[in-house]
Amino acid sequence: MKLKRNLFTILFLTISAIGIAQDYKNELKKEFNDYLSTIVNMEFEKSMEYIVPEFFEIIPKSQMIKVMKMTFNNPDMEFEIKNPKILKVNDKKEIEKKYYSLLTYSNQMNMKIKGEEGETKDEKTTRINLTKLSLESTFGSENVVYNEKTDFFEIQSQKDVYGISENGEKNWKFLVIEKKQKMILEKLLPKELSEKI
Repeated sequence: MKLKRNLFTILFLTISAIGIAQDYKNELKKEFNDYLSTIVNMEFEKSMEYIVPEFFEIIPKSQMIKVMKMTFNNPDMEFEIKNPKILKVNDKKEIEKKYYSLLTYSNQMNMKIKGEEGETKDEKTTRINLTKLSLESTFGSENVVYNEKTDFFEIQSQKDVYGISENGEKNWKFLVIEKKQKMILEKLLPKELSEKI
């Protein structure tokens, strides 16, 4: 009987621990989805609340908002983000009194670059081909499709992002991982994480 009770206790504690472990992942997913939603809905000021505050010591918040507005509201370009999806959430790790969890997410970006007024057919073809080459070098040729009917480039994008929290449970802030921004990321991430970029 005692063995049965001990096994039951161990089983209960294991199930409880797994349940607690999933709670922070659910909270992390919820907060990241909230962040993505602010970007999809072009609520740029609100989206800044989800970014690690130290990032703004390098690039001021006002400048970030300005760049985002210029990108999304550029009269020469139509731009939209669709179908954001979290693909994976890694277990959190405590480093230097903060918790870090690596997420992988994907979305589709639709982009249309408008041609000059009076653009010839050859000029349009050249513009489309150059844009396609540029996008393929950034996202990979398998992730870029040009839709001739709509004149939009449909880009599948997959990115990694760190969720960072003081307590490892909630109030997660996010830092998107871009290899081209490694110098900035090295200032914001512990060495053992920035070395993996």
